[in-house]
Amino acid sequence: MIDGFVFDMDGVLFGTEQISHRCLEITAKGFNIIDILSIANKCVGTNAVRTREIYMEELGNEFPYDEFRDVYRGHVRQIICDEGLPIKPGAYMLLEYLKTNRYPVALATSTSKESTMSHLEESKMKEYFDAIITGDMVANGKPAPDIYLKACESVGINPTRSIALEDSPNGLKAATAAGMRAIMIPDCIPYSKEFSSFVSDHFNSLSDVLEALRKGELF
Repeated sequence: MIDGFVFDMDGVLFGTEQISHRCLEITAKGFNIIDILSIANKCVGTNAVRTREIYMEELGNEFPYDEFRDVYRGHVRQIICDEGLPIKPGAYMLLEYLKTNRYPVALATSTSKESTMSHLEESKMKEYFDAIITGDMVANGKPAPDIYLKACESVGINPTRSIALEDSPNGLKAATAAGMRAIMIPDCIPYSKEFSSFVSDHFNSLSDVLEALRKGELF
């Protein structure tokens, strides 16, 4: 029996990780950074503090991270304004099914509260979540289990009987460390057999997750 579900946001509900990569490549050119995506992939799923640390480790203590981040965010805002917020296939159908069947549902995202609420309100997804836990609400970001433990506690579900939906290794490690069944829906980072120690199962889309849930194949 499944107690409930906890969703990551970027890369799972929204195709924002791909927008992020586009904007990073644009921004990197202005800062003469080579192979920015190798750095970015290390940051997927981490909170703002850890992301900053990774950039400084990779590019040196003199790297103007705040300036880089602000330019990058400007590009992201512009693309979303021009193109709209990309919704991942099956997102609404799965959320509606969970709501109809009264599963407790939480969000556990490393993204800031401000950006998270903006995305949820624009997409009209806020109503589907019983609790929203953001990266600035926990001391230790993914891959530490803190955010998933807090999410489960917030909606009163047992982590060992609940499912986490993630796209990044850091997020999957966090969910597994919390005792959850961690399911990967690959986005920018493809599934690999190397992930088997912290991935319980993997699906191509949330539509496939919904189909498996209806068939009783998730647990």
